[in-house]
Amino acid sequence: MFGLTTIRVRAIALAFALAALLVCAPLVAFGAPASAPATSPAELAVKKAAAEAAQLRLRTLQADLESRVNDYVAIARELQRTRTEILEVSAQLGEQTQSYEHAKTVLKERAVQLYRSDQASMLALLLDARSIQDLMSRAFYLTSITQRDSQLLNDVRLARSETMWLQTDLDTRVATLSALMATADKQRSQIESDMAQQQIVADSAGADIAKLMTSHSVRTSGAVPSGQFSPDMVVTDASFRAATSMSAADIQAFLDEQPGSLKSYRALDHTGTSRTAAEMIAEAAVGWNVSPKVILVTLQKEQSLLERAHPEANAFDWAMGCGKADSRTYYQFKGFGKQIWFGAGKLNNNAVPWSQGIEMTIDGSAVHPINASTYSLYKYTPHLRGTMSFWLLHWRYFGDPIG
Repeated sequence: MFGLTTIRVRAIALAFALAALLVCAPLVAFGAPASAPATSPAELAVKKAAAEAAQLRLRTLQADLESRVNDYVAIARELQRTRTEILEVSAQLGEQTQSYEHAKTVLKERAVQLYRSDQASMLALLLDARSIQDLMSRAFYLTSITQRDSQLLNDVRLARSETMWLQTDLDTRVATLSALMATADKQRSQIESDMAQQQIVADSAGADIAKLMTSHSVRTSGAVPSGQFSPDMVVTDASFRAATSMSAADIQAFLDEQPGSLKSYRALDHTGTSRTAAEMIAEAAVGWNVSPKVILVTLQKEQSLLERAHPEANAFDWAMGCGKADSRTYYQFKGFGKQIWFGAGKLNNNAVPWSQGIEMTIDGSAVHPINASTYSLYKYTPHLRGTMSFWLLHWRYFGDPIG
């Protein structure tokens, strides 16, 4: 009895020992989770220095970008002034040309009269005088005629000189305008390149590029100062919705001044009717309550159609980028006429969901569109560079989109 009890006690003890061994075995085999190695002070110093360098680089890039934007806006303003001056000088030249042509006509008529007149009759006019007083009167009359002829000749000379001066002035201003446009285009290209570089540095520094831009734009009553870009305010509702700001004739005149081929382009509109580009733009603007200027700027932003003299067919087929998403193409919008109509429709409809205080995430940055029109532009092109490109191009062709 005693021997059996002893055996049982030992068996129970052995079982407990085995159980304890099994429970502890994983801990013995695998051990406790290893803690992450501590970062050395040297490594921390390197990371801190890299972060500070990135922030410094970002601030430098931002300052350079602001400087370029300021220069661009100054050029764009000069473009607008030069365009206005060209219109004024052209009008003066037209009036002066009419005066010159009129003076030439009068002089020609007088020359014909003198050629056909009998010189002897003029001498007889003097010889037939009945008195000294009569002779003096007739001599004065002939002198007045001579003076009038001389004045006619002088008027023609002055008119011709003024016309030539105005033409030279006009040619100079046109050349200045051309140079300014080239400079503006070069500056815009550099600005967009700077923005791309700034985005890369901002990502590496963990900075919000939109917030950085907005912090440099002081708002006043819901708007930003003229000439200062802010991601939150790209265009006013008044500028965006000025549907009747340009007629079809105005649009055609604008296109005639551009080097692109839209000035002579015809295609089927969204209904299948052949029409000019200007006619389609004017119709879409009124139909969707969107400014023709917004449509024209979008055509340049998406496919450079205001500048390209010989674009390929694909550029016309996707003229406004409507239906061309980053990951998908919607072929029902293919074709210039459909691009104009449905592109304008998209710009209009995109504005509907906007509400005060709404937030959008654009290129990883938080943007707070102040108005529905700015919101629409981001929905249409969800990138900071693309929306800033719209702002720059509006300045380039039509002046301040905020003004």
